[in-house]
Amino acid sequence: MWTPGLTPEFQGAADLVPGLLRCSPKLVDVLANGPGYIVYSVFDCEDEINPAAMEVVGKLTGQSFDIENEDEILRGPVLVVLAGHTQTP
Repeated sequence: MWTPGLTPEFQGAADLVPGLLRCSPKLVDVLANGPGYIVYSVFDCEDEINPAAMEVVGKLTGQSFDIENEDEILRGPVLVVLAGHTQTP
C-alpha cells in the first residue's frame, strides 16, 4: 500500500514544498496523488492560468481540465513530485 510521507521516495519532500512553491505552509494543497507521484499547488491561487500544469497533471492523472470552468483551471505554481524526481510545470 502506497502512503505519501511513509515511503522512502517521498520522505522529506513535504518539508520542501512551501519554499519551492514560494508560499506559506498553510497554503500548500495536495492537488492529486497516487502510486509514485504527488501534485502540490497553492490553495486558492489567483495567479495566471498555468496551461503547462494542466497538461502535465492531466497526463499523469487522466483528468481533463475545462478551460471554461473556473473551478477546474489550475493557476500559479504547481509542483509535481515523482518517485525520485521533481518537476515544476
